[in-house]
Amino acid sequence: MSPHLALAIGELCKAAEDDVDVVTHLFDRYPRSAKDLDWIPDLALTGSWVVVSIDRFKKQHNAEREALRKGGHLVFVLEKEWSGRPFWEKAEHLIGWWPQIMKAARLQSSGMLSVPFSRRTGAKFKQLSL
Repeated sequence: MSPHLALAIGELCKAAEDDVDVVTHLFDRYPRSAKDLDWIPDLALTGSWVVVSIDRFKKQHNAEREALRKGGHLVFVLEKEWSGRPFWEKAEHLIGWWPQIMKAARLQSSGMLSVPFSRRTGAKFKQLSL
């Protein structure tokens, strides 16, 4: 997710008076050079987080997924179709999905769900192995 989009969604959550503590981009907390196996366990020191990413966390023989599981994080993975889309199209769809992401985060405290790009009728999250 773009840092600008994270900031925009954070501001929209404030305006909607949603019960979201903070929406922040990874690079606001960690340097761009931070490795997944460094920031994931460090983030867990401050509690469990909801992570939205296009990364499927499958590098290093799934060690990243193990770190996410141990950290108790809930991860929303944007499906491959998101990667080739223009910024404004991604923004439109992510903002469209955001209420469902927040609802799922209230119901499920950890795990991994995939987020389809399309918001057509019947589109829903899929549970992934963590």
